[in-house]
Amino acid sequence: MKMYDPIRIGMIGSGHIAGSHAACWQNEAVITAVCSRQRSKAEQLARKFDIPVVCDDIPSLLNHDDVDAVGITTPPHLHHPIAMQAMQAGKHVFCEKPLALTGEEARQMVEMAEKTGVKTGVQSGMRHFKSLRHLRQIIKQGTLGQIFSFHGAWSFDWAKDPKFPLTWRFKRDEAGTGVLGDLGVYLIDTARWLLGEINSVCGDMNICIAQRPPLVDYHHFGELRRRSQAGMLKTSPHLVDVENEDVCHLLLRFENGVSGTIRSSRLHVEHEIKIEGERASYVWHFKPDQLLCRKAGETDYSSVTIPDTYSEESMVTQFLNNIRQNKNEPPTFYDGMKAQVLMDAVVQSDRDRCWVDV
Repeated sequence: MKMYDPIRIGMIGSGHIAGSHAACWQNEAVITAVCSRQRSKAEQLARKFDIPVVCDDIPSLLNHDDVDAVGITTPPHLHHPIAMQAMQAGKHVFCEKPLALTGEEARQMVEMAEKTGVKTGVQSGMRHFKSLRHLRQIIKQGTLGQIFSFHGAWSFDWAKDPKFPLTWRFKRDEAGTGVLGDLGVYLIDTARWLLGEINSVCGDMNICIAQRPPLVDYHHFGELRRRSQAGMLKTSPHLVDVENEDVCHLLLRFENGVSGTIRSSRLHVEHEIKIEGERASYVWHFKPDQLLCRKAGETDYSSVTIPDTYSEESMVTQFLNNIRQNKNEPPTFYDGMKAQVLMDAVVQSDRDRCWVDV
């Protein structure tokens, strides 16, 4: 096996999701620097993951000699300007989803990556699961026969408490869409990865809890969830309007003629992908990572044995391999752009109450 020098990562952002990214980077690369709008949070992350340098601003991190690639874990409205700046500085860039606030921003990011020649990656969420990688191979082998439909559900209940405060996730100018860009984007990417391009969408998006109390005490997302579940949140009697959707339902039409549905919510828990075909149907469950099959004519599903040929991967594995091997295997910014363009179409569909071609 060819040996490579460790890839040196500079992290931008120190919120809740930064910890998950840092754990992956630490296992497969080396984190050399971190910066955040709140230096105290960056210092806390640095202590936890033994990051040697805490930078006061993004230019300082990008000018750091020991940074080969940048990992962005900021709120979505900062993804585009930070990524553009990093690519112009010659840094490879891995970005948390959604890639941008709009398809146009995402296109600009793809064009900059092509212009500068840097490698890019986006947090796709599901491509590294062994069961889904095996399902993709089953589909490519034609085991299902003609595929009739795709059904995906990806939901968490972190926002079901009406007292959960109005963080940036509920604000259109910082998050863009709500649960669509937070959770539904995973299913959009996975649907494309499994079955090919989507060429038409019809969407319905709904705000179920119209107002929430403002954020009184700042805590990262994970701590807010813990306090909410324990009934320990400090709240204000004043309420502020929620600006983006709590639930979304999508109808899809793929280029190959397959029909599909996607549903996501931040108010309940549901994790499932189901693909129905002429000769068999398959269902994937998140916890545990499990694949089930029901052959045509049968009534019950049975567990599918996943071959041990699938290596362990994380959300950053392919990005790092692309840097080491000078490749552009997905998911790259191009895949993030395709998902963002589809989400723009969903927003348009919901607004105009119609199907939208992509």
